Amino acid sequence: MTGFFISVGVFLAGHIIPGLLRERLVKRIGYVPYIIAFSILSIFLFGWVIHEVLIAESFPLWDHQTWQARLLVIAMLPACILWACAILQPCPLSIGRKNGFDPEKPGINRLTRHPLLLGMVIWGLGHTIANGDLVAVVFFGGSGIFALMGVARMEKIRLRDLAPDQQGPILATTRRFDLSGLMHGAIRGRDLIVGIILYVILLIGHGHVIGLDPLAMAGW
Repeated sequence: MTGFFISVGVFLAGHIIPGLLRERLVKRIGYVPYIIAFSILSIFLFGWVIHEVLIAESFPLWDHQTWQARLLVIAMLPACILWACAILQPCPLSIGRKNGFDPEKPGINRLTRHPLLLGMVIWGLGHTIANGDLVAVVFFGGSGIFALMGVARMEKIRLRDLAPDQQGPILATTRRFDLSGLMHGAIRGRDLIVGIILYVILLIGHGHVIGLDPLAMAGW
């Protein structure tokens, strides 16, 4: 289990340190190169942690039940749709595209300013419940908490980059989380299509990449 905890420590450091040095790095290399480099680093470190999760020796904290896997399979659909929204729609106060936001049409931001992070919370909580061993709880549960903590952090960073006259309209027309946004065009047709495609890819590819078939575990 030592390798797992080392990978988690490096993963956290790989997010915290670049975040603390963000302004200096952006000034030195530019915003886009910073985002690209940070994304590559994050993917690499995340892959390392996943590898350690799969090979680490662990022990169960609760018994596996079929309903837990079924809950995860169901929960991952809205998570994928949220991730699609984060890709396709501007998210001025969170991870995703900064430009193009229209206060008159806030889109997903009317439901949540942080679709990618909210999707990560659902992903983490669902996998924690479905697995139930120590390593899974630490990794998936910790990832969900980490994403939740990132909400305020991302808003602080993004607001700092905005002019005062830009902050007011964005804050007034967006919400951290408000289900009523679903009734105000938060999720659009293309978001659903891309989200469903992503969901099917993950559902089918999970067994090939991770070695565990979600549908088989759910008894479907």
